Amino acid sequence: MGRTHKTMSKVIKTSSMELCALCFLVFAVCLMFSFVSSEAAVTGSCSNCHTMHNSQNGQPMAYDFDGTSFTKTATPKGSLLIYDCLGCHSVIAGSTWQDSVTKAPIVFNTNEPTYNSVKGLAAGNYFYVSTIFDNTGHNIFSTNPDDTLGNIPPGGTTLSAQLRCSGTWGCHGHNGRQSGDTAVDDETHAMKGAHHGDDSPPLEGDLTNVAHNYRFLLGIKGKEDSDWQQDNVNTSHNEYKGSSSSSSDTMSYLCAECHGKFHTWVGGPSEVGTASPWLRHPTDATLQSSSGPGFGEYTNYTTYSMVAPVARPGPDSVADPTRVTPGTDIVMCLSCHRAHASPHFKMMRWDYKSATLSEALSGCNVCHTSKN
Repeated sequence: MGRTHKTMSKVIKTSSMELCALCFLVFAVCLMFSFVSSEAAVTGSCSNCHTMHNSQNGQPMAYDFDGTSFTKTATPKGSLLIYDCLGCHSVIAGSTWQDSVTKAPIVFNTNEPTYNSVKGLAAGNYFYVSTIFDNTGHNIFSTNPDDTLGNIPPGGTTLSAQLRCSGTWGCHGHNGRQSGDTAVDDETHAMKGAHHGDDSPPLEGDLTNVAHNYRFLLGIKGKEDSDWQQDNVNTSHNEYKGSSSSSSDTMSYLCAECHGKFHTWVGGPSEVGTASPWLRHPTDATLQSSSGPGFGEYTNYTTYSMVAPVARPGPDSVADPTRVTPGTDIVMCLSCHRAHASPHFKMMRWDYKSATLSEALSGCNVCHTSKN
């Protein structure tokens, strides 16, 4: 009996040790995933974004958003979501730039944004194109079609459907415009895996993993500012990929997927030109530093401007975000425009149509210093 007791004690002790080791392993794995999820786009309770049956106490849990108000809907949404893209990234108050629960960045305030001086995050705010403000941004509101352009992107060909956030007729996720990508028409499915994926840098422009692209823009590289430039300071901002050769991983290439004639490479040199005098304003072209007519004026742009930012050939390796290097850094579409919308004509970063000349040229003069 004594020997049996000792044997059983040994077994129990061994089992306890194995159990402790197993628990430690599980804890380590969970800890590892917690670090991964800390870099992911969405954290928090699943019920912040999803509803199992779109029913609670006899009431629907999903909402429709018409650009003005949120209303409950008995029609379930794809992927068990409570809101669609715009619904998740919209609020009523103009003072809110990030959802307090989901931490989603706000791209549409139904009241004019007041949380910073530029009236929006890095990409701008759809408020300015949500009512009667044609020509101030990308119009994703089917209830308010663009009276001037309809579904025709300037410098491109007619879209077969209303512009959307993602998918075939959008910018984010699988839109099929990169070689090797297949378009997904449904907005939600086009973004599959994005909000739960690992979006830690470097974001390498992955055509299969939506999460591993700059701002979920398929094939595009860049470095993301953690507060989406809400503070609007040049010490901490987005870093955009640019290239002075034909490259499909730049921010300007993304724009050129619809606006090809306005891009130095996608539209072809004959559409833009190859040097001064340019036929159209160059994009994905190096901010020249060499001396001589038309070049020397750019050498004075050496401090990064939030009014007219530049792209970088290596956005992940920028040593000093406040510095600009003529001859290396690159002019892009977003040097002049916001990606979503702005308070200004043609979604410009500054009031290009201002009656005050200094204001109208305030962004131009950042690069064209000798014209100031």
